[in-house]
Formats: sequence, C-alpha cells, structure tokens
Amino acid sequence: MSERPEVVDGDDAPSASDETGLDRRGAVDLLTIPRLIGGALDDIRRIADHMAVLPKLLISLDGIQARVDSLDDEVRKMRAAVEDMGGDVGEMQGSLARVEPHLEEVSKLVHPFRRINDRRVRGRDAPK
Repeated sequence: MSERPEVVDGDDAPSASDETGLDRRGAVDLLTIPRLIGGALDDIRRIADHMAVLPKLLISLDGIQARVDSLDDEVRKMRAAVEDMGGDVGEMQGSLARVEPHLEEVSKLVHPFRRINDRRVRGRDAPK
C-alpha cells in the first residue's frame, strides 16, 4: 500500500535543493500524479472562471464612476448656488418676521367671512 504524500505549506515547504525535505515527503505513487494534475487543472479552471468576471466588473465600476463624477460636479454647482442664496435667505427671514404679525391680524379679520361662506355653501347644498 502506498503512503500519502505529506502536504507542507509556507516556510516549511521543502525546496528543490533540499534533499532531506524531498526524502521526508516519501515516495509518490505514479497513480496519484494524474489525480494531482487533474486537481491542479480544476483549480486553474476555477481561477479562470472567476477571472472572467473581472472585465464585466470593471465595465460596471467604470459606469458607476462616471455617474459619481457627474453627480459630484452637480453637487458642487448646487452647493455654490446655495451659498449664493445665503444672503437672500437671511433677508427673507427678516422680511417674514416683519410681515408675520400682520398675517395674524388678517387671519382674525377673515375668520367671520369663512363662517359666512360656510353657511352659504350649506344653504345651497340643502334639499329644497
């Protein structure tokens, strides 16, 4: 019966010049070589399949980047417009503060007219 070869990763892996490392691995059965090659080919096929996705991903990311760039320019323009409006907003707030007391008076004056209008509408809708 053949021994399974020892799998060593990283720094512990024997180099080609290290004969003691090669001896330590033991003999490799010739029938396992096709299985090992098949496994390596399967790994390469999976890597290739995953690599095929990268160009599609690049196209998608380029499209996203173009949209972000256009939105970034738009946001800069909007911020500049808002900053330009800053003085106008302050001026408008001052104007509203002066008008607000008068709006309250107008509301009190209009209230009786609303009641009259409500009675007129109810009278028109009443059955005859």
